[in-house]
Amino acid sequence: MYQRKSSQLSRLFFILFSWLLCSTSSAADEPIQKIINHPDRPAKDRLKDSTRKPESILPFTQIKSGDHVLELGAGGGYTTELLAHLVGEQGRVFAQGLASSRVANNRLPQVVALRRHLLYELEDVLLDHKAPHGSLDSAVIFFALHDFYLNPRMDKPAILKTIYQFLKPGGSLIILDNAADADAGTSVNRRLHRIGENFIIAELEKVGFKVESKSDALRNPKDDHTKRWQTFNGLQDRFAIRFVKPE
Repeated sequence: MYQRKSSQLSRLFFILFSWLLCSTSSAADEPIQKIINHPDRPAKDRLKDSTRKPESILPFTQIKSGDHVLELGAGGGYTTELLAHLVGEQGRVFAQGLASSRVANNRLPQVVALRRHLLYELEDVLLDHKAPHGSLDSAVIFFALHDFYLNPRMDKPAILKTIYQFLKPGGSLIILDNAADADAGTSVNRRLHRIGENFIIAELEKVGFKVESKSDALRNPKDDHTKRWQTFNGLQDRFAIRFVKPE
């Protein structure tokens, strides 16, 4: 009798614990789903969600409401739009290289579209926008860092150091990019637009960053890194790394 009651109590405790765990997880996911389902998001952005997986990547960034974020290589603004809703009305997204149509008619007032400039001018441009050294919570470079290494005249260490200087202690830099073999460095970059993640880690550690976390959300084990990324229709193997500026 005692053993049966004990078993029933254990089962009840397990059910209660599982319910609490699921409830907590759902509550944590709810704000992200609201951002993804925001009514102002363009339909063409939503079509990319199945490959860009914002439901996994946005939590991985650890960016929150009120944060000030630098985005390099904003392009058409898919990520910019998500970040704008993520930081909210009190936050700011300083977007470099953003298409002007994304913020036409002040539709994303929390986005500061940086004036067109060469990346070596990034420090001056941020200072012009009243963003001093040590003022940013995060920076993101999504699928653009490999392009930096295609330009032989660009001083990549200087640009990475500039990002480091503008982050607060404890601030983060999140990198997503097309994966080559981990130790491939830049050897296939020009041909395949892929880069080795170990090379990126080494480059960022040289300026003071530390790896804080990695995500497998965008990984594709069926991609053997021998074809151009476009072959996979957005599902190429991609690495996601969050670096931190030490306190």
